[in-house]
Amino acid sequence: MLLFLLLTAAFTQYLAQARGSEHSPPRMTLGKFPAQFDDWRQMDAQALDGRTLRELKADDYLSGIYTNDRGAIAYLFIAYYASQRQRQTIHSPQNCMPGGGWTMSNRRQHSIDGQGQINEFLIEKDDVKMLAFYWYQGRGRTQASEYWARAATIKDAMWLGRTDGALVRVIVPMGKGDAAEEAARAAGLDYSRKLLPLLPGFIPN
Repeated sequence: MLLFLLLTAAFTQYLAQARGSEHSPPRMTLGKFPAQFDDWRQMDAQALDGRTLRELKADDYLSGIYTNDRGAIAYLFIAYYASQRQRQTIHSPQNCMPGGGWTMSNRRQHSIDGQGQINEFLIEKDDVKMLAFYWYQGRGRTQASEYWARAATIKDAMWLGRTDGALVRVIVPMGKGDAAEEAARAAGLDYSRKLLPLLPGFIPN
């Protein structure tokens, strides 16, 4: 915890003071994200309200609902930041989701085909249970750890003049029965595995 607090302080101070050398590579906007990839297709795209957008402070975002031929559902949310200076930092789901009334437990981490690591949490609110998968994406990295993502941002700000990056979150509803959690996990990992190769066009390496 002490290491995290020191890193957070250094992260905030450095990014606030650094000036003049930052750039972000060309990218496609998330509005051009494919409505279908592999066996997943978009059912709906959602717009955030003004208050949420002001709190998020993202430069671009995507909020959509996907399904596959087996009837699984995946809620995709991506918040992209061209710069993480001037208080435009990525919001951790471990802060935002409890603020919305969700409890988070049973943390796991998964390695996805050598592409990096992602988090998994069981989230609950009232009688609703879902699995939430999320990670920090950008500058060629897929990272589960908020600590290491922030350390990498400081390093890349110094050496590359870049702090661009994104939070990627995938939420899969759980059904009923003994196999519901495993089925949701399989769907979430399948979706994440097929999503990752698409991301560099929208979140540059």
